[in-house]
Amino acid sequence: MGLAESLWNARVRGSQVTVADADRPADARGAYEVQRAITELAGQQVGWKIGATAQAAMDLLGFTEPFFGPLYARFFHESGDTVSVVTAHSAGIETEFVVGLGADLPPRDQPYTDDDVRAAVAWIAPGFEVIGTRLASGLAGAGNLLIADGAANMDFVLGPKLNDWRGLDLTKHPTTLYINDAEKAAGHSGMLLFGHTIGAVTWLANAKHIGSRGLRAGDVITTGSCTGVIPVSVGDRARADFGPLGEVSVAFTGA
Repeated sequence: MGLAESLWNARVRGSQVTVADADRPADARGAYEVQRAITELAGQQVGWKIGATAQAAMDLLGFTEPFFGPLYARFFHESGDTVSVVTAHSAGIETEFVVGLGADLPPRDQPYTDDDVRAAVAWIAPGFEVIGTRLASGLAGAGNLLIADGAANMDFVLGPKLNDWRGLDLTKHPTTLYINDAEKAAGHSGMLLFGHTIGAVTWLANAKHIGSRGLRAGDVITTGSCTGVIPVSVGDRARADFGPLGEVSVAFTGA
């Protein structure tokens, strides 16, 4: 059984994988190739996640730049849904600004600018990414193996879409996260390495390993946590308040 199949089986079965040193991707290129092989098993891809968008996260995970991974229809949820979590996967929740594309941004030689991306954006929304690891060794220092494992994505929850988003100041738009009605974290859109939400998508469009698919009209892109990673367990309820952008919520149950 190849690494892609092992990681995919662990994701859908709620198990973990121990990866021998000889089976680890040698570099980022190899890790993203494993990602693409998992996508062939997973089915419909609905967009992308961006991870390690803060220096502390890069240091913890052993990266020198952010990384990305696919979002799949199978693990896509609307605000208010109930999502199952597996204890073995050490679930955590991230509060994120989400971008929906209305036009393609295919790979090209000339780098995209923030203005190029703004012209392609159809809507902005609040969202949650649920992250975790199928790796028995955990997330810390996982490096390229984390990229191979879907960039640690477990599930994604999308809040209400705002089509008339251009009046928002995405350099400092605030958000507050509540778990079981208690405030757990607060942040804003400017906490990303890129300085603002659009900059995250520009980085992704220009990413070296994005592959021939690129970014497509209809893609949902989650741009990185603005409240850190907060552990969640079966029975927890999460809600994030994005002010004028609205709220997003999710409840967690056992698998």
